Amino acid sequence: MDRRTVCITGSTHGIGLGIARAFAADDYRVILNSHIRDDHAELAIGELSALTDVHFVQTDLAGPGAAERLVDEAYAHWGRLDTLVNNAGTFLDAPFGQLTEDIFERTFALNVRAYLFASQAFANRVAEGQAGASIICVGSTNSMAAERDSVAYDTSKGAVLMLVKSLAVTLASRGIRVNGLGPGLVRTPLTAAALGSEDLRKSLARQIPLGRIAEPEDIGGAAVFLASDEARYITGQMLFIDGGILANQLSWGAEP
Repeated sequence: MDRRTVCITGSTHGIGLGIARAFAADDYRVILNSHIRDDHAELAIGELSALTDVHFVQTDLAGPGAAERLVDEAYAHWGRLDTLVNNAGTFLDAPFGQLTEDIFERTFALNVRAYLFASQAFANRVAEGQAGASIICVGSTNSMAAERDSVAYDTSKGAVLMLVKSLAVTLASRGIRVNGLGPGLVRTPLTAAALGSEDLRKSLARQIPLGRIAEPEDIGGAAVFLASDEARYITGQMLFIDGGILANQLSWGAEP
């Protein structure tokens, strides 16, 4: 049997790179993607090429037709895909009274529309009878719990949760499983500015039951599991990888 191949959108840094590292360690061939071939991309390509076969596709998934072009190029390069990981996303929120149509549309173009049409392109290319085909969509704890002044982002991540369920039901008869990952607070370039203060990082970590902010590598193993044969009877689920954030109620006792 040919080695399995995975395509991961937005995978040259942050959570996407953590997921790519995990698949590479599991001997998958990896399609990396970013909207730009910058230093992050070159470092990711070099690092993962030492572990497995890597192909990089530069495309801005927020653009019309870009998600389909990414999947088409992935198939053109290796002739098959086993797993698509929809990960590329953005956070552009402003205070609610200052939200604009442009912010809303740019958020949904990448966080939702690209997921949907990349999934459609993947499903349309999966060969009849191909075993083990799966789609993984990266949502967030914000798929389930809101944050103040995060209306556009929260709404987009709520849409990802329902997209996972709807695609799972729609594609089950074709043997394609669809699941999601819901990371909590993860240390990435996207969160770096917000986590700039050491005091803030410590305060946030104290509120997470497992006592620390996640690293991208904490997400990768769960993605590999959901793509594996061990998860062959799992579809339509969002696996939250949050250190216990969503399980935690407000503390009425002394601060630990």
